[in-house]
Amino acid sequence: MASVLTDFVKRREFLVCLDSDGCVMDTVRIKHTTVFCPELIRVFSLDDQADFVTAAWEEINLSGITRGISRFESVVQVFDRLKNRGIEVPGAEDIAAWVYTATERRTGSLQQELVRTGSVALRKLQEWNNACNRRIRVLEPTFEPFPGVEASLRQLHAVADVAVVSAANESAIESEWTRYGLARHADVIFGQEVGSKANSIAVMLACGYESRKVMMVGDAMGDAQAAAANGVAFVPILPGREAESWRRLQEEALPKLLHGTFSPEYQNQLLAALRSALHG
Repeated sequence: MASVLTDFVKRREFLVCLDSDGCVMDTVRIKHTTVFCPELIRVFSLDDQADFVTAAWEEINLSGITRGISRFESVVQVFDRLKNRGIEVPGAEDIAAWVYTATERRTGSLQQELVRTGSVALRKLQEWNNACNRRIRVLEPTFEPFPGVEASLRQLHAVADVAVVSAANESAIESEWTRYGLARHADVIFGQEVGSKANSIAVMLACGYESRKVMMVGDAMGDAQAAAANGVAFVPILPGREAESWRRLQEEALPKLLHGTFSPEYQNQLLAALRSALHG
């Protein structure tokens, strides 16, 4: 499996881009409920608001239409909700300023902004981000793919090049996919280190794929938006209905892509199903 495009060679007419967390790997709930949220409460001393922060974090990242946004955007949204309750998190405006102006919301960009500003709040955000990454590395051996994913990936890779397009750390993705024998069914990885999912899909299209022969598979509206930004098809893996979604991908969506019958009407049906699953 190539890292970004270092060793990548286009082999097939079709391309399938896949999110990893919550789509291939059953990791989203455990990361958010046992790592991201508890660490946010700890680092920013929000113990007095723990119940509220937990409920807000889980709605934003698990059950709501915002599922799939970056961890940094999630922090801003939680702090905004606290502010609406009359609770100010010191330096929250520094974090929001970086999140809403940064070209790329990733660890390297955060470090650069911290060096530039010296913001105490951004230093705390960096502490939180690093703590989350450390704890996730410890948990990695417990993460597993959703049932039936390996067989689906094998089928996809038989007819299309496969790219992992994720907001997770590239090293974590490669480790997880290798552990469960999935790596042989993917040709290239794009993690959070290389920027947005929309940009990653655009980079793949530049390798010579026709947009009508490209599909993005994900579990969040952000994945759908990244696909739409590039004019490619989008197929959702519905939270809580992953096995059913993978079967539909194999039996219905993939044949439509291969035969050129993936219509706007069909796309709208899929988007409506995702919005419904996310209480949108």
